[in-house]
Amino acid sequence: MRPLLALICFTLVAPMTAGPSPFPADAETSVTLYDPNPAHIWNRLDAALFVRQAPGGAVYGHDSLDPLLWGFSTQLLEPKSHRRALRVLDEFLQSHAENLVRDPVSHAVLQRDLWAVFDWSVARQPDHLGEPTYDPEKRELQIRLVEVLRRLALTPKEIEALPDNYAQAVASREFAGAYDPAQPDRAFLPPDLLDSRGPWVWLPSWDPPYQSSEPAALQHVEFFSGRSRFLIFIRLPAGRKATYDYLREVWNFPEPWVAESGAAPANARYQTDLNPALPSFPAGTEVALVRQMNLIDNQGNLVPAPITESVQIRVYRSVTGENSPPEGGFEEAIQRSGQDCYEIRLSRPKLFSGTSGGLRAIARGEKDFFIFDAMGFDQVDDPNVPIRWSQMPAVTKSCISCHRGVGLASVNSRHNLVKPNSLAKDDGGNYPPRWWENDGTTAWKGDRYDWLLLRSYWGTLSPTREQ
Repeated sequence: MRPLLALICFTLVAPMTAGPSPFPADAETSVTLYDPNPAHIWNRLDAALFVRQAPGGAVYGHDSLDPLLWGFSTQLLEPKSHRRALRVLDEFLQSHAENLVRDPVSHAVLQRDLWAVFDWSVARQPDHLGEPTYDPEKRELQIRLVEVLRRLALTPKEIEALPDNYAQAVASREFAGAYDPAQPDRAFLPPDLLDSRGPWVWLPSWDPPYQSSEPAALQHVEFFSGRSRFLIFIRLPAGRKATYDYLREVWNFPEPWVAESGAAPANARYQTDLNPALPSFPAGTEVALVRQMNLIDNQGNLVPAPITESVQIRVYRSVTGENSPPEGGFEEAIQRSGQDCYEIRLSRPKLFSGTSGGLRAIARGEKDFFIFDAMGFDQVDDPNVPIRWSQMPAVTKSCISCHRGVGLASVNSRHNLVKPNSLAKDDGGNYPPRWWENDGTTAWKGDRYDWLLLRSYWGTLSPTREQ
């Protein structure tokens, strides 16, 4: 028997402890996400892996979009949290707890969340030389996580049948349908955002078969290691034709690339920047970033799912000044950018209850931990977290930290719009059904080390449940 398989068999036969996994007595940490009873194994698994308690006692992570784990985190690896995680994972496996909840949406969400922990464990590195690497602990965690992922896996047909929660959210009328300058604090969801014949244009728009070998929002896809698709849309105030006319104008610009500022003349051809003189779009333009779920089916294949995880929309109420990123501080950048920013995120309780498509608007002053593109230190373990929390910008303002600049200069994927890339063409919206799923993310993920490692575990484990 191969060593890996032997370890798995031992794990499933010999639990670390008898009885249920320990669960904090503190009522604040009780989870009732998958069942009204906090002692339900699915709830305790969620609590063990995703709920975090800061040194001061505050509890976080009950409905975070992503696990509160960073590049240098020791959570789930240091002895106490590691033992707890293994105990609850073993109990889940030994009791075949995947059969206790049959709802496909719950299976999809739990698989999504556990997959994120697996990928984090692969990427996690010590903060400094001499710190433990936790390689044995990571391996113990990964083996169990992959077996649970297998058991939760849906068939391709079940994934295809998952709800289009964006459409559900629009139909709920919980959100305004358009930007209202008289109510700039009110989030909105455009009902025609995913309409292939509507005013919103997918960037970039490819010729048939409407598929790309590389995702457009690559920085977002890389950070979340291809577990989500990130789709970029743009809408000029005059509508679809005006949007395509503008994209043609940018693509036809005679000198899209210029020598990098400060580059030596001899090296200028190898050090280039986008030309700050590229034509910008008018005030009233809107740019949206839609994040959607990818899953692993019961055959171990990557499959795009129709569940929307978040929508970020930036409205350019003004486009004035130089078309280049401004110098200066954060507040100056916010004012000079001329942008109003909105974010709507997945909420698991809302999704499971069928409320507003499972989406909720981030309030204007709402704060959260930095996850995307954050530094590696663990923000929850920081003893100064209350102080740092008070200094954090609101979520809807933090978009400007990456999207500084005026007009087009704030669109970080603008390099996709110029030569030698293909010109975005309007074919009348004759896209195939669910065309937005073919953005190249699953192909990109297939070459990642964390995916290849997961597949190596997957191929060694016992067969998943029949479906």
